[in-house]
Amino acid sequence: MKPSTNREAAAQQAITVSPTSRRRAMWASMLGSAVEFYEFTIYAYLAVVFAPLFFPAGDVFASTLAALAVYVGGYVARPVGGLIFGALGDRFGRRPVLMTTIFLMGGAASLVGLLPTYDQIGVLAPILLVVLRLVQGFSAGGELTGALTFIVESAPPNRRAVYASLPALGVAIGLGLAALVTAASSAIFTSSMESWGWRVPFLLSIPLTAACFLLRRRLEDSPEFQAILAAKEVTRTPIRNALRGHLPDILRITGLTVGLLAPSVLGKIYLGVYLIQTQKMSPVPVYATLGGLILLTAALIPVMGRVSERIGRRPIALIGFTAYLLLSLPLYMFVASTTSLAAVAPAVLVFLAIEPFMAAAVYATVSELVPARTRYTATSIGFNLGTIVAVAGPYVCGQLILMTNWDAAPGVWGIAGALLGLLTLAVTRETRGEQLAR
Repeated sequence: MKPSTNREAAAQQAITVSPTSRRRAMWASMLGSAVEFYEFTIYAYLAVVFAPLFFPAGDVFASTLAALAVYVGGYVARPVGGLIFGALGDRFGRRPVLMTTIFLMGGAASLVGLLPTYDQIGVLAPILLVVLRLVQGFSAGGELTGALTFIVESAPPNRRAVYASLPALGVAIGLGLAALVTAASSAIFTSSMESWGWRVPFLLSIPLTAACFLLRRRLEDSPEFQAILAAKEVTRTPIRNALRGHLPDILRITGLTVGLLAPSVLGKIYLGVYLIQTQKMSPVPVYATLGGLILLTAALIPVMGRVSERIGRRPIALIGFTAYLLLSLPLYMFVASTTSLAAVAPAVLVFLAIEPFMAAAVYATVSELVPARTRYTATSIGFNLGTIVAVAGPYVCGQLILMTNWDAAPGVWGIAGALLGLLTLAVTRETRGEQLAR
């Protein structure tokens, strides 16, 4: 038998995966994404509370903007983490990298809950906060794209969108959990929330991270990577190969990510700050409502993953981007016109349903566009660049309101993101039914 034939046989053997391994991969990808986004998002939800403790200023709105700028700064570190962890994942495997990223993310979030304040250690307090956010951003750069790469490579060919829906479902669970924990903490620690109660949600990262870490220890690496390893086709220069060979697809991943997340961030993260600060609503019902609506709409994600396997990724993404284009500005015009949370909730429910409607289709597409040898690296570069743009939204929207004195200005940001998503979709091929390239 020829050497090449031996390599092909070894690769075919490596790609076989047991049902038990698939189930573990599914749980690990979903729960890992949930823990990551809980730990990363709890900061944004609590920025209103602890901002004056680290960024003292006469204007509460100004100190909150400073805290949100640090939130965005955490995302600035994501492309660096994506480059490094993506390259390591394509060189040495998805599993060891995912073990590292969840440990770093959870450790940094836990330490934020233990940080001394500005009154206690002066300017060192915000400096340490920035450092920990950068560590979180660095690790997050490889976490979600690693989980997505891992689970898509572990999926049966006709169920990749269903499997890709699991990290997206984890993201929604993490966001919803962060909102609900913020609401519960605000209700339980009413008088002490601003002094020490805000620390509790961060410290919950310790048991969440430990549980996820133990689950991932039992994983085998993805069958696609095992096949590449068995065939001795692992790339030595994944970053160079990704940029030279797949730059157009990396740019497509970036555009699709902006289109998916830029409007979504407005509804899931910024809207809570907006309702509390601009519309003067109480934090507890605001975050309880947001958390409940996020978890309610999350049920759409796996359902639409199945639909995507039947009709394709592009039609679903087209509907979603168009909905964001048409509804972003009306949402904020309506929200700016009322101080009733009961009146706002139905409109927010409709808006929050858009991302779950299209998430599985977009997540599957971005992981199917590039071959396995550089999939982790290329996906990390494109997705994290797009995420930076998307999560700049809360800060940009705050500035837009200050500059224009127009409370509905955040809707313009949602429109811009949706337009980029539509333009990118127009030059992106349909990936349903394609065999994953190696």
